[in-house]
Amino acid sequence: MPVKKAMLKKDGIVVLRNLDITTRFFERFRGLMFVRSIPDNYGLLIRPCNRIHMFNMKFPLDVLYLSYEDEVMHIDENIRPWRVGRTVKGAAGVVEVNVGTCARCGIQIGDRHDIEITDRAGDYDEK
Repeated sequence: MPVKKAMLKKDGIVVLRNLDITTRFFERFRGLMFVRSIPDNYGLLIRPCNRIHMFNMKFPLDVLYLSYEDEVMHIDENIRPWRVGRTVKGAAGVVEVNVGTCARCGIQIGDRHDIEITDRAGDYDEK
């Protein structure tokens, strides 16, 4: 289970309503492996992390690489299952989201985000 529940905001506007944060080794390694799908408003923040793998994934992802100040350093769009993402030097974490989320939400390199901790229950589908 993720360590914390949060929302991702940009300029005070909610970009992702359901953001799970994970910092434990096994949870970081597992990420979204074996999950069949996630809702459009869901993301998984993995910290610390500067590279991802897509082993045992069921669907492609967009991945935002964040600095220690939660600034978007790099975006990998449409990373397909069984691939390995690039290593982003200086990245403190990544946010994994559905393909098209970055484009739909207007997320760009250089954007600074606020991560607001919430009390909500997780609600992605592990079919």
